[in-house]
Amino acid sequence: MSLILLAVGTVLVSIALFNKLPRYVPGRLPAPGAGRAARQGALATAHRTGAVPRVRLESARLTEQGKALLATLGGSALIVAFFLTLSGL
Repeated sequence: MSLILLAVGTVLVSIALFNKLPRYVPGRLPAPGAGRAARQGALATAHRTGAVPRVRLESARLTEQGKALLATLGGSALIVAFFLTLSGL
């Protein structure tokens, strides 16, 4: 239980501090016939190549009240996790 609260509290406080959220960007498959287009010279640049999936950080667009709320909830979760650890639960 304390590990879950620790993880949740850390995530909430880091979002409040840095104002960033992770966003998953799926990858793209290479265009069909990309091998054929590579042999055609200038036409090869018109085709998109494949891209690997990745995670980007983008702005969370939080107001001051939102930042304060996330910091308060996250900090409270961290404090509760600390005391649960001390009590042995």
